[in-house]
Amino acid sequence: MAQLLGRREARVGAAPSSVSIAVLCVVITALALAWTGRLASLPTGGALLPLTLVVGLPVLLGASALLTAAYILPTVALGHWFGRLSGHGRRWWWVAVSTALGLLPAVGVPTMARMSQSGIHEWRQLAMDGLLFAGVLWAASAPASFAVHMTVLREDAGRPVRPVGDILLWGTLGLSIELTALLAYF
Repeated sequence: MAQLLGRREARVGAAPSSVSIAVLCVVITALALAWTGRLASLPTGGALLPLTLVVGLPVLLGASALLTAAYILPTVALGHWFGRLSGHGRRWWWVAVSTALGLLPAVGVPTMARMSQSGIHEWRQLAMDGLLFAGVLWAASAPASFAVHMTVLREDAGRPVRPVGDILLWGTLGLSIELTALLAYF
């Protein structure tokens, strides 16, 4: 990853991939809690909560690692390449643009494949499903992309990188405050 992003030597600290996995663990947990809250309100959804608690951690780590390797790190590297190519340097908006551009193949190819299989009459529903998936993927990947971007910039400047334990601790604390506020509101 160090050569991909144009750096010569790696510094001691958390790697960008581990920072991304930690952020994704917190974000996916928040999304999963919102999803299981909706499923628990369904008549058959209450049985899914124990299953989610049992298989949740391996699935969470696996999904975070897969999303980091296949989507987050390539889009951050692409954003930094765009920035160097334009002469503006590695700025956060290039990372945001590349993350949004990464949604096209990540969401467009499966949506188009589903559209070609189901026929022309259901294309609007499939397009809406694709847009929903794109929104969820953006909500999950944007914080991790920005965290990786900031980690790379901090490493290159020689400043200490925040340890993964702190990311998990503060992310979990923020998630707990958010969930408590939501539960108090509803």
